[in-house]
Amino acid sequence: MSALVTGTASWRAEVDGAVVALAASRDGRIAVVGAEGSLTLLSADGAVEHTAAVSRGGLAVAWSPHADRIAVGSVDGVDVLDGTGAVIGGHRGGWCSAMAWSVDGTRLAAGVGRTLIVLNPDGTQRWTARRDSTVTGVAWIKSRVATAAYGGVFLHDRSPAVAPDVMAFTGSLLRLSISPNRRWAASGNQDATLHVWGVGRRGDELSMAGYPSKISALEFSPDSSLLASGGGPDVTVWDFTGAGPRGSTPRILQGHQQVVTAVAWSPDGDLLAGSGADGRVAVWRPRRAVPGSPAAAVDLLARDSSATAAGWDGGGRLLAGWADSTVVAHVVVGA
Repeated sequence: MSALVTGTASWRAEVDGAVVALAASRDGRIAVVGAEGSLTLLSADGAVEHTAAVSRGGLAVAWSPHADRIAVGSVDGVDVLDGTGAVIGGHRGGWCSAMAWSVDGTRLAAGVGRTLIVLNPDGTQRWTARRDSTVTGVAWIKSRVATAAYGGVFLHDRSPAVAPDVMAFTGSLLRLSISPNRRWAASGNQDATLHVWGVGRRGDELSMAGYPSKISALEFSPDSSLLASGGGPDVTVWDFTGAGPRGSTPRILQGHQQVVTAVAWSPDGDLLAGSGADGRVAVWRPRRAVPGSPAAAVDLLARDSSATAAGWDGGGRLLAGWADSTVVAHVVVGA
């Protein structure tokens, strides 16, 4: 096992199964989902509060804005749990790796197989919309739900009877990220391209190619000015200030030797974390990087197991998970 290279580990915890996803609530608790379908709730200081077997295989986790509900996506659907980790509802029917709570916490949107499911906080169904292929991304744009599936991004209104608006793309979309200001939608794709649309601005779109592998990590910064993407061992960051990234040179963040598995911005948008299949979790300050010049990590964690998840708590501590069942909370140097 490799030690922390720099910085301070606030705590380290062991959970059930290989970590596939983690998320922090507004009150500091951390929900961790394991590959075998386990859910572990950790306190802000890393103590295990609750464990449960939720499904046959975990894929994703998301806290509600009020920290009173947890959504867990799995290979056979989505479960909604209360704040203690007890299952209260959900939906079965297919693979679910994409979920998003509405800003007010009154609705949960989830891609379950080829279907968009919109649920109430108690897990009961509101409405559904069927797609022709697996739903791989879900996000809210005010009261509308954006879904990523083969063929593009589909913007659904509250009523399934209304045909969705389509931001078309010929190919398989793997990740979807909507800028917090709702001006941009971006997809990471199977064909190793990044595609961007201006939301509500027909014809305002562009593609970025040149990634060495499919793009399976994608996230806008909290202020919508930067988009981090992982399609290989480097993280590429595009500038969305002004008119957008068209014709610009991206920032290249280095620190991994194998493919990046996840990216996550700190709450203040100053730091970016990236986990990798090489067991590393690197941290950068992208705003200080020079476009076109490779930038080194300012902090680094490493273990002898694939790093599978990265996130942040509300206090700005880095949270990271590995396939060896380890979860770490880490105070970044200089943060």
